[in-house]
Amino acid sequence: MSAKCRLITAKDGNKVPVITHEGKEVRLGSLYDGRYAAERWAKRYISDGTENVILFGLGDGQLIRLLTEIVPGKILVYEPNDALYREMRHTSVFKKIQTNRKVELYVGESDRSKMNLALRILLNANCMDTTPLRAQINYDRCYAGEMEWLKTACDTTVDEIFQMKGSVKRFIVNMIRNPIGNVRYMENGIPLMRLAKYWNSDIPVIIVSAGPSLKKNMMYLKDIKGKAFMFCVDAALPNLLQNDIIPDVVACTDANKNMSCFDDDRCNEITLLITPNAPVALAKKNHANKIWSSAHPYLEALFRICGIENARTTVRLGVATLVVAALLDLGTKKIIFCGQDLSYAPDGSTHAAGRNDESFQRDKRYDTEGYFGGIVYSRYDWTITREWIEEVIRSVPDREYINATEGGAKIHGTKQMSLEEAVSELNQQNIFWEDILADERIYITLKEYEHLKQEFIKTREDLESIRDMGYEKVMLEKKEMFPAIELILSYMRSLDDKSRKTRFEKALDFVQQEFEKELSSWEN
Repeated sequence: MSAKCRLITAKDGNKVPVITHEGKEVRLGSLYDGRYAAERWAKRYISDGTENVILFGLGDGQLIRLLTEIVPGKILVYEPNDALYREMRHTSVFKKIQTNRKVELYVGESDRSKMNLALRILLNANCMDTTPLRAQINYDRCYAGEMEWLKTACDTTVDEIFQMKGSVKRFIVNMIRNPIGNVRYMENGIPLMRLAKYWNSDIPVIIVSAGPSLKKNMMYLKDIKGKAFMFCVDAALPNLLQNDIIPDVVACTDANKNMSCFDDDRCNEITLLITPNAPVALAKKNHANKIWSSAHPYLEALFRICGIENARTTVRLGVATLVVAALLDLGTKKIIFCGQDLSYAPDGSTHAAGRNDESFQRDKRYDTEGYFGGIVYSRYDWTITREWIEEVIRSVPDREYINATEGGAKIHGTKQMSLEEAVSELNQQNIFWEDILADERIYITLKEYEHLKQEFIKTREDLESIRDMGYEKVMLEKKEMFPAIELILSYMRSLDDKSRKTRFEKALDFVQQEFEKELSSWEN
């Protein structure tokens, strides 16, 4: 939205935006003392237990400036009016807001996908009740439609959290243990964004997933050597190897992944695209190179300290989104999907070769348009993955997305064609995966890895400091000091105790125990 906006000067010398709504001018700030007005607003709408705020509207900036002083966490701001933002960004108060690390500002319809992602990162089961959505004065009246969109976005994120609560409980122990245990296998690893510096974005990549339609396409995958790279998800690997097709990269991010996918000894020599959430047993077993993608926030913090690049695109859910996110960061211009059904097959199977991990149960909420039209039956996790991919396509439209699955759910925004046709259009480029791995510049150096180990070992001291400071001091004042707090917050999400302090203390005990186990094995 770009409704006209002009600035006037209040009696305190600050600039106040004025817009026209239903033929009348409306001020979005105080004409007298902006700071005093912000204090009165905060007294009414911000409680003592508030840790973060989702704020609708930039306004005159005075309220945001005050919130950075009284709220310990993030201030997530959505401004619906592009014109207001353009006027306010030159003011002195905005410049002070802009340099504050607590504030994240998103503007207009073009930033809605980014705002959605920011909400998913900020909100979790720990802070839903301490992160209110609030609107600046007059904003909900002047921008009712935009306010409704933001409220719906928040509600959707919260609903997803409740939907995933059971999964979090199943995965959370290994989602703590794996990042702790995988550090020892990062020596000479490949940070995804370092690889991106030397990546040839003109080389197409075929993403092979394990949907039921994969079996009809297998023969054409044998004809891509030197024309495209093949990245496959872990569940598709056995099907490929049974047909003597060796992918360039296999991806894994599932903390509880069944290692039967990697029983074939050939798996040990295939490059891994991996996150620290993936099983430690996989990193230990695999002798090939490991590309490290989106990490647990704990390790992302350690990477920043050590000067190691972090992945940029956040993985939404599951291994398919890991591969897509990696290719976005690498800049790959042509992405071809294969076996990406994201729905049940007509016989109720969920994977290639008739595999069915769960008994078929139709939930009409997840019915969706099929690849060939009509309706196909999906489920929650597949729906989230498909919607995430469709959002990526809308947000990053300057790539070519081809869906050569020939079955399953329709992925809006992709060009549909058969895999035979997609492969026939590929040109021989004579660039091979071995050429990528031969570039020494893509690897973590020995010096960087030693620094990473030092920071990892220092976590033991940080956990003692967190215990000494206690819940209130750490969570409300010192949270950003300690990377390990992210491990504690992760574990807290799986606990049911009503008292947040009790959840904190239990999580601290668990994380400290896991660190002692890992460091003891290093010392022995």
